Amino acid sequence: MPDTATRKPVYKMVTFWLALLLVVYALAGFLLLPWWLERQVPEQLQSQMGWQGDVEDIDINPFFMTVDIEQLQANDSEGTQVLSFQALHADLAFWRLFTGTIALEVIQLQQPFVRVDLLEGYGVNLVRDWNQQHADKAAENAQTTEADSEDGEPPNLYFAEIRIEQGQVQLRDFTKEQPETFNIQPLNLTLNDLATFSEDGTSDYTLSAAIGEQQIDWQGDLGLIPFHSNGRIELSNIEYSTIWHFAAPYAPYVVTNGTLSLTTDYAMSSEGDFALITRNGQIRIQDLSARLADADEPYATLATAAANDINFDLNALSLDIGSVDLDQLDADISRNSEGVVNVAAPFMGAEQETENDEASQNQQGSDSEFRWSIGSVRLGDSQVDWHDEALATPADLALSGLNIEIGPLTHALGEPVPYQLDANTGENSKLSARGQITMLPFTLESVLTLNSIALPQFQPYIQEYANIVLNSGQLDVEGNLDIDTQDPTLTGTFSGTGTVTNLEIAREGRSDKLLSWSSLVLNPIELNLDPGRLEIGTVTLTDPDANIIRLEDGSTNLSNLMVDSGSDESEEEGASDEREDGERPEFIFRTGSIQIESGGFDFADRTVDPVFTLRARELAGTISGLTNIPPQQASVRLNGQIGERGSVEVTGSIGTLGEADKTELKLQLDNLAMAELSPYFGKYLGYGVDSGKLRLDLDYTLNGAQLDAANHIVMDQLALGQPVQSDQAIDAPIKLGLNLLRNGNGVIDINLPVSGNLDDPKFRVSQVVMSAFVNLLAKAATSPFTMLGSIVDLAGFSGEELGKVGFVPGEATLASGEEKKLEALASALSERKDLLLNVRGAVAPDLDGLALKSQRMNTSLDLTNDTPRRERIRILENHLTSTQGEAALQNLQQTNNQTTEARMSDARWLETLTRELTRDVQIPPEELDRLAKQRGTLLFQRLSEDYDIAEDQLFQLAPSQDAETQLTAETIQVIVPFAMDSR
Repeated sequence: MPDTATRKPVYKMVTFWLALLLVVYALAGFLLLPWWLERQVPEQLQSQMGWQGDVEDIDINPFFMTVDIEQLQANDSEGTQVLSFQALHADLAFWRLFTGTIALEVIQLQQPFVRVDLLEGYGVNLVRDWNQQHADKAAENAQTTEADSEDGEPPNLYFAEIRIEQGQVQLRDFTKEQPETFNIQPLNLTLNDLATFSEDGTSDYTLSAAIGEQQIDWQGDLGLIPFHSNGRIELSNIEYSTIWHFAAPYAPYVVTNGTLSLTTDYAMSSEGDFALITRNGQIRIQDLSARLADADEPYATLATAAANDINFDLNALSLDIGSVDLDQLDADISRNSEGVVNVAAPFMGAEQETENDEASQNQQGSDSEFRWSIGSVRLGDSQVDWHDEALATPADLALSGLNIEIGPLTHALGEPVPYQLDANTGENSKLSARGQITMLPFTLESVLTLNSIALPQFQPYIQEYANIVLNSGQLDVEGNLDIDTQDPTLTGTFSGTGTVTNLEIAREGRSDKLLSWSSLVLNPIELNLDPGRLEIGTVTLTDPDANIIRLEDGSTNLSNLMVDSGSDESEEEGASDEREDGERPEFIFRTGSIQIESGGFDFADRTVDPVFTLRARELAGTISGLTNIPPQQASVRLNGQIGERGSVEVTGSIGTLGEADKTELKLQLDNLAMAELSPYFGKYLGYGVDSGKLRLDLDYTLNGAQLDAANHIVMDQLALGQPVQSDQAIDAPIKLGLNLLRNGNGVIDINLPVSGNLDDPKFRVSQVVMSAFVNLLAKAATSPFTMLGSIVDLAGFSGEELGKVGFVPGEATLASGEEKKLEALASALSERKDLLLNVRGAVAPDLDGLALKSQRMNTSLDLTNDTPRRERIRILENHLTSTQGEAALQNLQQTNNQTTEARMSDARWLETLTRELTRDVQIPPEELDRLAKQRGTLLFQRLSEDYDIAEDQLFQLAPSQDAETQLTAETIQVIVPFAMDSR
């Protein structure tokens, strides 16, 4: 029987211990470690973060080096969920540990949830919770972190695949008054070959996330050591509320709608200086709307805004944008009653701060310049509405169909940038501009075109300066505009043409038209801003038509057209006075010629009843050389038709504008129907006008405000009409006055000089001329013989002498030399058939009675008319002595101072002696009446028979006994006056 070997105990066998180790490893891996982790994870969440957590199941496969955790959940101290996931799977690459690399083949996280709170003061809940649990270890952690940072190289880590599926990040923002919650879900991330060392190359990744319809896609590759990444980011349909929630404190306006999409390729690296480059970027904003903070409705909407081909290089400090396109902008811009523009209001408080920042930046300087360029900026199919409440009447203007294109733009602000602009300002109104603009220094070059711009829309602005209403009118402008900034003023020029067509202006508050024209053409226009100069080659005014009305109160519809600006006139006058003679004004104005074609005006005077109206038409002519440059003067030549068949012509010169220079104008008006002036004749003379023609030759000279005018007025065959009741009519025989002013051909030809100061509000040329004419007419009517003597040759007699004749006392015999008066008077009457002469015989009872008594005495004393006066006196003295005694003669002489030292005239002494001697003589009373009739009959017969005056021009009136007497050194006469009348 063979010998059997003794076996070793099992516990001494290597396989036993290997098996035991394997069993223990399996038990620890499959059972103990999961059990321990299931308890450790909640404890660590509590100790590290202060969270209450639990995990449903942890499975570990120690042989495949995998970990599976299911249903982890953690709540913060308030009991709100802060962290969870459905499942976590990790697969450790065991064998790579022997190469010094910690590697995970797979990290897969399903349905993770993280709640991130932005707290007041912009803290984060995760950091807050950590700090609350580690406050005592803060210093130690800081030292450890500093030591770790000095250790140098990080450990080698490698992740073959990291995958997050159906994740959710809940972001709650408590930094604003209204908290907001954003749910980023689903969040998916795939990351391959991520390593902290460079031997394994780079990692590729994809990330997608969504907030509702908002999508984020991010893909590319990255490396950690050194850090570098290349990829593409796409943001799609990011809603305005997401961005606006964070941007609101920094934005001047409130965004109420809009979505943003962004795509770009990028590359970044931390090797050396940090580098970031983006390429092929695009930003697109849709349906954007914004409002002011204190408004309910949006002030601007934008259909789309897109920036294309965006390239950025951080190291090169450069940004290039291929194009910026803005479509369908609709903006409402307004200015309030205080002059603040709504879109500028949010920036007003920051103006000073901005200026301080700019000053600080200028002082600090910059080591490198940021370079940028934009290929083009385009605004298309847009509209801007302007509402202005800073005016007395709010204004509303609109630009529609607005298209602007500008570019390329660069950081070189001194380089010119081309631009073009097109817009509509109404249904048929168009605005366009082409040119280039430079920002520093600012210059603008533009080819400007305005077509059919409706002027009434600018009425509220015009109303600020003039009391007029624009009923219609269109503006057309073409030209070149150049603007240049020069310290300290803005300079510029405009060269082109301008046209205003179909203009109609009315006085504010009145419906009647004030001024209109078919077209006003200014060609060419040369405007210079500094020094101020406006030169217009030719001004062509076609079909101008003015309506001038004198109102019931004496003012006109032209009065106070300009709004009082409240400026100090005395200061302006003083400034003007300081300019020396011949010195050019600060602003130069000059026109080559002003051509008027087919002009007209209507004049109505409502101060008379019926209203006076006058129409001028077919006015044409030229005003050449109108300017404010001394000593140049403009020449005037205008002509046209006035009234129904009249003509008018104006010639002369206009002094330098703005200077107290001489202006000389001559106006010739012919063939105007006098019937047109009937309202004035009715008001001032008390009669209308039936017929007649008027011719005026006016010669006016104006030196400053001093007017000297010669008015030559010719009225041909003027015939008065029916009487008119007027309180202002003069009380005089008007028809007689007019007939006296007429010559033998029925023409009234008078000159009425006028002078006065136009600055005197009481001086009105028309009223002064009319007053002078009325006064002349009244003088003629009330002193007809005086007027007759001034307009005809009356043999040397004055008008006063012509109106009366002298008779020998007591006889129907004309005194010596009186016969010539009848001849001169007859000559005047024969030339003026409308004049009537009233002849009235008259006696002076005292003188004629004495004469009749003396005739009886003379017969008894044998005295005749041939007896000399001295002889007659002697005979009468002797007769008195013989009948009454010597004492009676001496007493009579003493009573009448008839002494040697002082003797009365022989005629007076003869009358005294006759009265004394005939004191007791009686004559019958009918004898004086008979003498008066004899004298009247004598005059009538002499004028009618001897001088051929038509009897229908002569009228013999009832005799009168109130004749005057006239005593001269030679004779004593009884004066018989004539009276004149008119048909």
